[in-house]
Order: sequence, then structure tokens, then C-alpha cells
Amino acid sequence: MMTSILSLVVAGNIMLPTKAHAAPGACNCVIFRLDDIQDEWITHVQTAIIDKFIERNENLDLPIIMNSIGNDPVIVNKVKEGIATGLIETSLHGWNHIDYRTLSLQQQQKTLEMANQKMEELFGSKTSIFVAPYNAYNEDTLKAINQAGLKILSSEFDQEIESIYDPDNPDSPDNKVYKAIAGGSDTIIKDQFGVYHLPQVIGFYTYDSDPPTKTPLSKIESQIDSAIASYGYAVVTLHPQDFTVKDAGNNPTEELSQDEMKDLDTLLTWINDQNYHTGTFSGAVSNNNSQTSSAPATGSDDDNNDNNNDDAATVDLVAPLINTIISSLRPSLGGA
Repeated sequence: MMTSILSLVVAGNIMLPTKAHAAPGACNCVIFRLDDIQDEWITHVQTAIIDKFIERNENLDLPIIMNSIGNDPVIVNKVKEGIATGLIETSLHGWNHIDYRTLSLQQQQKTLEMANQKMEELFGSKTSIFVAPYNAYNEDTLKAINQAGLKILSSEFDQEIESIYDPDNPDSPDNKVYKAIAGGSDTIIKDQFGVYHLPQVIGFYTYDSDPPTKTPLSKIESQIDSAIASYGYAVVTLHPQDFTVKDAGNNPTEELSQDEMKDLDTLLTWINDQNYHTGTFSGAVSNNNSQTSSAPATGSDDDNNDNNNDDAATVDLVAPLINTIISSLRPSLGGA
């Protein structure tokens, strides 16, 4: 079938579009973080966002402020529901939401251990992921992560410390930002403390201003393309307040914004349209050497069905190309 399609393309002298930003052998995944999960704070907004990812069968990471959860059954049960689906991953967002650079090494280690112990008590298992509050950390944080038995840190590119990432030389071989791209000698990168760095590339809102401002979807999409081309994945940060109705001063209210939820829907649809998929921190790291199954499975995982799966994959690839070919042969109607 593929040969027939290629013959048609050659005969018609049609130039097919290519995914210039997709990295061969990469995870090609978008990791969404929903920061600041906690009790009794715009609860219906938090749960609505989680429900959106579950309804769409998409992955989501929940960085939880561990000293601020456990007394609100709505939030606790929603997190448990998400975990049970296999779509939702939990991570530590600190014991308290404070700048970890202000804590001593001993305080950082102790609070991470306390947080992970409570994670296990509430949700049945510990996590290996620390999403730094304010995306801020220092070398003591890396030591504390190692000593507390964690493996993954998510900050943001602008806040990676000098020994991890040089913003003036992003392609430096000395940079230690993790790459989820199979086949390269520098693919699996850990720092000297054994920590994987998977930083945020962009947020749904930009918090460099007060009040925060909405990031245009076109910019988010562009940053996702760029990050996946370079690292094989892109981390996008969400906050519950991003999805509230804003008052006249652009400050968040308690009301869920249907417009913001529609934009999230649009972004998730765009991701799938690019043949990317949503993923998790642990998935991007642990599945790095099995990229042939990087996308979530939609059929049987039985090894005996490999040939059928290859055929299905071919159909999935060819179908959109056929549509593109047909569209290119139609006379232009003057619209996009």
C-alpha cells in the first residue's frame, strides 16, 4: 500500500508536508504540569481541569503542595481517581510552597522526605519527581533530591543553574537537560547527583508580570515544536487560576472560565494533530530506549500482533497524507 501511495505522489509531482520540528526516535510528547494542587482552593476549577484530561484520555502531572492536602475529600478523591486511570502522575511541589533556595540542605532533604511519606500515605505510593515551587532551586536542592531518593527535577530553562544549562549556549555538550531522543550518545543525561532535568519550556500563562498574562496559543505551539525538535519532549505548565474568569483588573475569580477550557481543548487537539502525544515525566525518562511504542497504545499490546500493528501504523501515517494529496489537487477557494 505504501508503494502505491509513493507512486501516486511521484506521478503527480506533489510535495508532501513534513513535520520539520519532530525529532526522529524521540518521545514526541508534551508533558503538562498542573502546579499548586491543594485543598480548599478553587476546588471546582482544579477538578474540572483534571476531568478534562481524563475525558480526553490525556496524560497530566499533578505537582502537589503536600502540607496543604489531605483534608479536602473532593481534591483527594479526584487525585485518586486520576491515578486509577493510569493517565495521571503525581509529583512533589514541596512540603510548603516556598523558594527552596531559602532552605538549608538538611531542611530541603527533610521536607522532601516528609512530603513523599505523606504522598505514600494519601495515594499509595511515593513519587520520584520534584517540581520546584517558583521553579527555583540550587545545588543543595540537587543533593537533597538525591538523598531523598528522587530522580527527576522540573524547573524551567531560565532557572536552571549554571552547571546544568547555559542559556547563551543551548547546544553546549556540557548542558545536562534531559533528552528523550533515542540513538544519541548524549541521549540519557543525568547531572552529577543522578538527577534528570526536564524543565518547563512555556506556561499557559506568563507569570513575569502582575497580574499574569495569557500566553497566545500560537506561541505555546511554536515553543512545543522547538522543544520537541531539540529534546524530544516539551513541558507546559498550567495553574488552576489560569482557568478562572478574570475580573476587570485581569485578576482571577472563583469562576471556571469556559473560554480558557476551550483553549485547552484546542491545544490538546493541535498536539494530536501534529502526531505528538501527551506524556509524563517518568514515562519520558523510563521509556527512552523503547521509542517505537512512545505513543499511547490504542490496540492490543500482544507481541504476536506485531505485523498487524505495523500495518495499522502504516494506515495511520498514510491516511493524512492521502487527505493532503487530495486537498492539494483541488482548486483554491481563497480560504485557509
